[in-house]
Amino acid sequence: MEIIMKKNIFSVIIAALTVINVVLTAIMFFVMLPTFQKTNNLITQVASVLNLELEDEDSEGAQDYTLKDLEQYSVAFESQQTLNLSSGEDKKMHYAMLDGYTLSLNKKAKDYKDISSTVKANEATLTDIIRGVIQSHTVDNISEDAVKKEALEQIQKKLDSKAVVEISLTNLMYN
Repeated sequence: MEIIMKKNIFSVIIAALTVINVVLTAIMFFVMLPTFQKTNNLITQVASVLNLELEDEDSEGAQDYTLKDLEQYSVAFESQQTLNLSSGEDKKMHYAMLDGYTLSLNKKAKDYKDISSTVKANEATLTDIIRGVIQSHTVDNISEDAVKKEALEQIQKKLDSKAVVEISLTNLMYN
């Protein structure tokens, strides 16, 4: 009889613990649900703000163009420009040479007319930006793609416009 009673007591204890576990889980679920909803709303708002910033960047029409929508603005130097590069690990003087550059302006951009006149008026400033980008590199880390990308970003920032969509460097050589 004692063994049966012990089995019944254990069964009662296990059943009681199971019920307590279910009740506590339900309470925890209903207590935590509003917090989870608030967190989800916050994450959704942050994601929508980030998405707006990404859409804003492309909305100027800078990325929506074809080759026929581009106007080329070329600058050819009277003589080949020789530019000193930053000293690299070998501590030797290295240089780059450049004959000129071409800016591609997107005619479909909203501010194309303003930017095209600004580019012509500020040719020296844009040339200095390109020179500065080239001179900031060492012979170890310079590449035409890197120079074009950095110069394009700086020119777009200086002009506060995405109408300039591409830069071509004429005869960039470095040693």
